[in-house]
Amino acid sequence: MSKRRFYFILVLLNFVFFIMFFNIIDVFAIQQQELFFTMEEVIVIASRYPEELWESISSVEVITEEEINTLPSENLAGIIKDIAGLEITDYGSLGDIKAISIRGSSPEQVLVMIDGQVVNDPLTGKIDLGLIPAGIIEKIEIYRGPASALYGANALGGVINIITKSGKGEKKGTAGVYYGSYHTQKYQASYQDQSDNMSYYFTGQYHKTNGDRENSHLDNISFMGKISREINQQSDLDLTIRYCDYKRGIPGPLEYPTPLAQQNDRDFNLNLKWQKREEDRDLNILTWYNFHRLYYDDPEEWGYTVPSIHKAYSSGISFDSTHYNFNLGRENEADNNYTLTWGGELINNIISSTDIGNHQAINGALFVQNTWRPADEDDLKITAGLRYDYNELFGSQFNPRVGMNYRLGEEVSFHASLSRAYRAPTFDDLYWPEDGYVGGNPNLVSETAWAYEAGLCYWNEEGDIQAEFNIFRKNVSQLINWAPDDVGVWRPSNIGSARVDGVEVILKKKFDEHFSGNINYTYLDARDLDTDNQLKPHHKIGFGLNYTDQVGNNNDDFTLGIDGCIVSGRPDNLKNYYLFDANISRELTVDEEDNRKVNLNFSIKNLFNQKTELVSGYPIQGRTFLIGISTDF
Repeated sequence: MSKRRFYFILVLLNFVFFIMFFNIIDVFAIQQQELFFTMEEVIVIASRYPEELWESISSVEVITEEEINTLPSENLAGIIKDIAGLEITDYGSLGDIKAISIRGSSPEQVLVMIDGQVVNDPLTGKIDLGLIPAGIIEKIEIYRGPASALYGANALGGVINIITKSGKGEKKGTAGVYYGSYHTQKYQASYQDQSDNMSYYFTGQYHKTNGDRENSHLDNISFMGKISREINQQSDLDLTIRYCDYKRGIPGPLEYPTPLAQQNDRDFNLNLKWQKREEDRDLNILTWYNFHRLYYDDPEEWGYTVPSIHKAYSSGISFDSTHYNFNLGRENEADNNYTLTWGGELINNIISSTDIGNHQAINGALFVQNTWRPADEDDLKITAGLRYDYNELFGSQFNPRVGMNYRLGEEVSFHASLSRAYRAPTFDDLYWPEDGYVGGNPNLVSETAWAYEAGLCYWNEEGDIQAEFNIFRKNVSQLINWAPDDVGVWRPSNIGSARVDGVEVILKKKFDEHFSGNINYTYLDARDLDTDNQLKPHHKIGFGLNYTDQVGNNNDDFTLGIDGCIVSGRPDNLKNYYLFDANISRELTVDEEDNRKVNLNFSIKNLFNQKTELVSGYPIQGRTFLIGISTDF
């Protein structure tokens, strides 16, 4: 049997299994009262303006605050680890580096944003997901697939946009204390309030653990404050301040441990956003400043002289404007519906490093996108866009995108897209110091890719079932590979090419007013075309099951959840693995008159005590627990 036929049968069997899974479970469902999700779920990431999820021209995943609270995690990595098409590169311990891959990409090819601001490190191009605490997150939107036509560099694999919490809502304060394995301690507090035209949200966390290996400790302080002012009924202004101090030991691989290596990341961010909403037009202006300092010290490192200190100063301004019901000015176009979005950005990155020296790069960009709904075809939406980037270090890039979404019926839609994307060389790639063994390459050009995607989405009329099937291909050229040159010096060069083929099947269901679940399957064939080496695992199954209820005379909330994933067909003879987490939380009323409650929480990570290595040589923690109590005030 050929490989292609085998993989087709495997995908088909998995799809049938998923359908049978939900049909069997549905036998136990009694009623369908509260909707798990709706077709009216609004997203911004796919088009830079609010649209309903089912209208997207590409696959988008939305993780709501309710879902985040059901299975609490310490950071962004824990929240998204079981999502279809995503892979977390985890170096083991709680404080170790955690990076993200989308549809077979490298971590440098995934763009991560917080409230619309790019937060990738300009030095390495990556983002450590452990630096983003779960406590600040209200909603996550994940765009699977290249998106440089809207977001520019590093969006070759996909985009993750994190929307932080705000103070809109009733006045409330929360404080919690947690304790767990390896003397883990966590203290959290938050407060929110609002007046007629102002709202406030402040949250802070202190998190400490000894870790499971020698020199795997973590000592983390983080804070976020957001002040929002409603200027009038059409516009508002948000000011957000974030700070993180992340100190950790770096234990190294088992074969070559680094018992004295220490790393300290400090991050300070200011973000100011103005939004205006009119009947037929939206306007957003965002400006920000970010300072990141990375301190690394390993006295036992070969050739050690002094600690490495890297400082990155990033500032930028971006704007976008969306005109709804835009008319091209011709009489025969009067009945057609156009939505025109355009904008631009200017970003300045400055690096001051003891290793690579001082460098600066300014990037400017303009983009335009038009969405057309033909007058005689209400179910059809066609989107075309183009972005131009110019960077003073590596020149210009044009990245187009075209896609469509067609409503096949009341409950089914079809989407397809074709897009180009790129990943820019990092400062490390360009300027790593020459020492006879390793060096950078200032002549590098950007990695580029063409991507193709098609998919079907299904939502039933009751709103309790969602299904999605996607098939995609991505051809990448000019890959930046670090390898020995003609004289044996390790340096990067544009010598690589790769192809990624894949399939995703996603199913979510609300069984009744208490039970909800989801299951997804991802098949990837990510291959280096020059060596024919497999780059990513072939198979991943993600799973989640949640139970919620109100118990007792005071209707106290009770929640039970379990989620996990199974990964197989890994490259480099790495072992297959499965990881599952569980969480139980229970409210208790302590003051009936004031309706004051406390929440008890117990969570278990790595429920089945797997000793696997997500990265070769870096074993993950075994089974760990965390127990805590929190209360509102």
